[in-house]
Amino acid sequence: MVSSGVRTDLPKAPGLARSPWIWVLGVLVLAGLVAWVYELAHGLAATGMRDVVSWGMYIFTFAYLVGLSAGGLIVASSAEVFHIEALRPLARLGVLTAMVFSAAAGLMIIPDLGQPSRVLNLFIYPNWTSPLVWDITIITVYFLFSAVELWVMVKRPERKATLTTLAFIGLPLAVLLHSITAIIFGLQFSRPWWNTALMPPIFVASAILSGTALIVLIAWILQRYQRVRIPEGTWRWLAGLMVMALFVDLFFVACDYVTIAWDNIPKDRQVLDMILPGGPFQLTFWFEWVIGGIVPFIILASSKLRRSVGNVALAAVLILMGVYAFRIELVVPAFVNPLIQLPPGTALGAVSSGGSFQLVGHYSPTWVEYLITLGIFALIALAIAIGYRLCRVDHAIRESADHVAD
Repeated sequence: MVSSGVRTDLPKAPGLARSPWIWVLGVLVLAGLVAWVYELAHGLAATGMRDVVSWGMYIFTFAYLVGLSAGGLIVASSAEVFHIEALRPLARLGVLTAMVFSAAAGLMIIPDLGQPSRVLNLFIYPNWTSPLVWDITIITVYFLFSAVELWVMVKRPERKATLTTLAFIGLPLAVLLHSITAIIFGLQFSRPWWNTALMPPIFVASAILSGTALIVLIAWILQRYQRVRIPEGTWRWLAGLMVMALFVDLFFVACDYVTIAWDNIPKDRQVLDMILPGGPFQLTFWFEWVIGGIVPFIILASSKLRRSVGNVALAAVLILMGVYAFRIELVVPAFVNPLIQLPPGTALGAVSSGGSFQLVGHYSPTWVEYLITLGIFALIALAIAIGYRLCRVDHAIRESADHVAD
């Protein structure tokens, strides 16, 4: 028996406009906009990125958001494609998160460009041999598809055949979305840390993992604070899906580690050594493998621990932290350790106390990057809160929950 953790003594939730959290989120969005305006005025020099490390918080957050969006639709489509009745109550929530996070992933690219008008060049002068163009295309298609499927769920729920067809299209589309994003990394011959055929399966596994964890976290919030009951059978399926995806995800990453360590090619090994304990990026290793890996695996694999919905939600939070750590681990170290290190190094474009050239990169996000990223996450929370009300997600959960056996 799973302990539901439902609070029955809670007062009726206030309207959106009267909720203090909505105002807090609004302030954070405004702060992000102010930081973006500051960046537009001062250029990308306002960020921690330079010629050596040219991808930073914007890009690893972008990859993280893409995974969350793909995972949401995978959970939603699996209910229909594989006839998993236990996941059906969360289908509408999964499509809503897929739409919101895919839009947020697209927004995350804008501040990284420095000049937003340049994004139009991707549509006016597309280079179809570039995986970047295909990634922008699939994100756009994915967002529109999610919007259409959500509209059918809300406005035409009686069209079961249409929803089934959309689910069969949505599942491979979600896999394709994260695979193309992974190919952007995997095809970079100049970055040995990325150049592996394992990149797409690692990304897809982490998308299923993080997307399911996101749905678990939102479902727990709804059950605890909105008095929306999630069936125990649904919690069991979510816990099982997370523990399997976590195992597969860590297995793929471990295979990559072993291959690099065994081959012992200097440039590959130098990056791996920065990740492993003792290296400058070891914190991402501990978050990925221990905090976001071993600990949630123990919680979810233990029949006693996973009986509590609170424990399952805790495991989901830890998993989300671990996957984000992997995105940092993936992006930044590959730039910090450039392929060519010849004196005098790469020009920084400015004079600093350490000189105007770098042989090895250094990167720390500035307050501008933190505020813009925080503003994007606040915007996501606002959009989900509004979409939850407009799309009657609670009604969909209650209606489907009656058909799920506890």
